[in-house]
Amino acid sequence: AVRMAQAEADVPATSLFGADRRLCSADVLSPLEVRARIEVAVLNFLATLSSPSSPAIPVLPLISRKSTNCSLRSGLLSDVSSVYLSYAFCKRSLMRENDAKAFVRVWKVMEMCYKILGEGKLVTQRELFYKLLSDSPKYFSCQRHVNQTIQDVVSLLRCTRQSLGIMASSRGALIGRLVLHVCVC
Repeated sequence: AVRMAQAEADVPATSLFGADRRLCSADVLSPLEVRARIEVAVLNFLATLSSPSSPAIPVLPLISRKSTNCSLRSGLLSDVSSVYLSYAFCKRSLMRENDAKAFVRVWKVMEMCYKILGEGKLVTQRELFYKLLSDSPKYFSCQRHVNQTIQDVVSLLRCTRQSLGIMASSRGALIGRLVLHVCVC
């Protein structure tokens, strides 16, 4: 809690979601920390909307996901690796229909992650797609929309996909208790 309060105090006021442009990394966070970051993003968004000077939000600043904007650093004393994103940002304008849909997708994925983390569950990207498809078919018509939006949320909240409660799953993966009975004939 103290670390989060310190992080909030260091956040520049010019950023919509409070993303400190000096700290562009994807952190492994606990569910409580991710939920706190989502809450901060919502509060910053609402503060921007209620601002008497400029209540409109012209752009959504997101860290660029291009391969030229990231690198991998492995820990020297541990097996922990971090993905660091550089200072390149892309902007999504709310004046264009596709960008406005992408903006709504970010909020929908953050909402779903907030619920998932609150329940203490994990979902695969495919499960998340089906949940969002049933909840908001206008915004999530294909898996690609979900995958790109997950990347946007990861960039926005500076946390890993796993920290959001989302995991990638290969075909045939099993989750839960598994009992094998060996029959010797």
